[in-house]
This record gives sequence, C-alpha cells and structure tokens, in this order.
Amino acid sequence: MKTLFFLFTAFFFVLTGCDDGDSGVKLNEYEEDVFYFTNMARTDPSGYATEYLTPGASNGAYEELSVMTPVAPLEIHEGLTFIAKQHSADLNNNCNKLQHESCDGTSFADRVRPYYSGSIAENAAWNYPTGESVVKGWIEDFNIPSLGHRRNLLNGSYQHIGIGQSGPYVTQDFGGGGE
Repeated sequence: MKTLFFLFTAFFFVLTGCDDGDSGVKLNEYEEDVFYFTNMARTDPSGYATEYLTPGASNGAYEELSVMTPVAPLEIHEGLTFIAKQHSADLNNNCNKLQHESCDGTSFADRVRPYYSGSIAENAAWNYPTGESVVKGWIEDFNIPSLGHRRNLLNGSYQHIGIGQSGPYVTQDFGGGGE
C-alpha cells in the first residue's frame, strides 16, 4: 500500500509541477533546480565549493565559498517569482537579448518595486542548459569585475527569491526586509 501511495504521489507531483509548499507558486523543473542549487550554495558553501567548483579555476569562488559562513536559505516569494517569470518571458518574446531593463525600457527597480517593498537585487542569464549550470555561472561570475551575481546570490540580508525561466533566459529576483 505504501508503494502505491508513493507512486500516486510521485505521479501527482509530475502532473501538477513543483511548488515551494507554502505560497503555492509553481516552479518548473529548471526553476526548481535553480532554487535548490542557490540554497545549497548559501547553506553549505564549503560543500558546494568542494562538489561543484575547481580550486584556482573558478574566479576565486572556490576559495571564497570554502571559508564562507553559511547563510539562511531563501524562501520563494510569490510577487518576486511573478515578476522574475515575467521578465524572462519579456526577454525571450520581445528583446531576444539579455538585460536587466524590461524590453520597453522600464528599469529593474521600477519593474520589481510594486511586488516587493524591501531591498532588491537581480541576477539574469541566458543560454545555460540546466539550473545547476546557471547557478554555477552566477557564482563564478567570469567577466563581471564586481562579482555582483555572486554577491546577490550569497547575500545573507536577502530572505526571499523569485525565479523565472523562459526559453534560454532565467531571472532571479532577491528581496530582503520587505513583503
């Protein structure tokens, strides 16, 4: 009977898609992987570094995460997820280029602010085949002198996240201290 229940539950999960269990926000498999690997890097940075990064070849990420104090996992936020999904779809359907502004020129802050009242940040990427690879890309942050993507993803002052993927585009919107 337990096996039948497990099979039914697994089948139901596949049919209904992933959600975070609390807000009812649906994440596709790619987005769910982004959520998982983001929180893995935050809550076990040394373990993440050992498993996924190469010493001396990851733009300093291996060395940084190896000694980093873990921070709390992020929670899915309905508004941030809505706007992240909308931004990725906009880039995919209207711009066909990677940018933080909306295709109509709306700034990142003006786009996100109606959905979150605290501090905000955003990571955007394109053409990563898996959620695992895009998180690794943001953490390594090659060719980004500020290492802004890594800083956003590992910043302990953020408690909330929204994730959206459309075609080759993926967006993470972060929030801290707000609703």
